[in-house]
Amino acid sequence: PITPALLAPAIDRLRLSPCGILLLATGWSAHWGSDGYPAHPWLTPDAAEALVEAGIRTVAVDALSVDPTPPPGEPVTGWDLPAHRVLCGAGGAVAENLRGLERLVGARDVEVFLFPLRLPGADGAPVRAVARVNSG
Repeated sequence: PITPALLAPAIDRLRLSPCGILLLATGWSAHWGSDGYPAHPWLTPDAAEALVEAGIRTVAVDALSVDPTPPPGEPVTGWDLPAHRVLCGAGGAVAENLRGLERLVGARDVEVFLFPLRLPGADGAPVRAVARVNSG
């Protein structure tokens, strides 16, 4: 679990930046395609609430979800998604399964763009995620 304490340094930095997007570079994308991929890091409900309280509404992660994934064989229908509910309930967005976030770790001035496909009636869509590191 990713707790508010683990996010505190990022929250402090993003609190100063309006429209900040939290990029969670967990390294989990290295497990893509493995049996262990669904056992990814995830935000606790308190962590999601701390982000919203700091003005952060959008989270992008290199794992399957910002919430825990149900164990194999357990139906996804009815599965609780508390971090999604907190973030999306605050008008935010969640981007998942991103790759290459580790290349942005330590960069000071990064612009992130999430371009979703327009899918009428859908509650989610694939995105083209683009980051630009400004050197200036």
